[in-house]
Amino acid sequence: MGKYFIGKGVQLLTEETENKIRIYKLGLLQPEFGHMPCISGNAFTFLLAEEGEIQCQINQEKVDLEAGEALFINAEQSYRLVRSEKESSSFYIIEVAGEYLAAGDESLQNKYISPVAEAESFAYCRFMPSAEEDTDEDILLQALLAAAQTAEGRDMAYELDMKSWLFTAWGSLYKKFALLRPECKNAVIRERVKLNRMTGYLTEHCNEKLTLSAMAEACQVSTGDFCRFFKKHMEMTPFEYLQKCRIWNSMDAVLEKTASMGDIAVENGFAGASYFSETFRKEMGCSPADYRKWYRDLSDECPIITGENKEESAKVSKKDKKGKSGKNVPSYLL
Repeated sequence: MGKYFIGKGVQLLTEETENKIRIYKLGLLQPEFGHMPCISGNAFTFLLAEEGEIQCQINQEKVDLEAGEALFINAEQSYRLVRSEKESSSFYIIEVAGEYLAAGDESLQNKYISPVAEAESFAYCRFMPSAEEDTDEDILLQALLAAAQTAEGRDMAYELDMKSWLFTAWGSLYKKFALLRPECKNAVIRERVKLNRMTGYLTEHCNEKLTLSAMAEACQVSTGDFCRFFKKHMEMTPFEYLQKCRIWNSMDAVLEKTASMGDIAVENGFAGASYFSETFRKEMGCSPADYRKWYRDLSDECPIITGENKEESAKVSKKDKKGKSGKNVPSYLL
């Protein structure tokens, strides 16, 4: 599943032990420091805007979502959430693995799941309410909202109802996919596939000592083409992107303080603690120590959901159906 650092008001709605389906509700998307880190994973992701506006950056493309709209992000895509200009927003993140949808049925997997996952050019798809009634887009939007609200309510047998709604949503998504049936024929799609390959390689190998020639060779392009193409579409150099990935990957260890700063630095591809701290400050706007202090203060204000307080958290969700509670904040959502 994906890996997140989120700001205030995060609530895990599904069971903490469930690895094939995760639904989160996010309240205020206004982190005090830096950027919303890059997110990537092997699950399919739906973003559903409930209130306000959010922006998602998928590789070089930015997509704005307003209340009532949704965004599908294919598996193995890297993306990040960009802070909203408005004071508040509320939205759901629904992560679902292909195995959850296929439910052990190989024919379903091969016919309806794998074609979507393997379509490199189908990086994302936006869904907006239609003026017409009962369109596939409306059905998908209604099904996603119903699935999220079902998880939030946690009534008896809610897992069955939630899965039913997600099946409905996937059916609408697949019909949209089948109509588009993306083929890598035009220059725009070829460029998207090329950039996905570049960012994917850097994200996966960011903790290694990479040279420009190694990056270019892995992506089957010249060093000059790699630099020009990457900077054109990402508005930063490959090494700047690499540093961002390293900082994002270090956040678990920084927040939990599982090792010394020197060890955290080396494990994430930095030469030493001093350079790591300098880069962290440049990226996040504060030192690692200040960042940890800010997060601890936030966690004291918004306790983490655990197995011990899960039932109590569910009661809070039911009591505040408008999503203003936002009192449960996991650190990283794995």
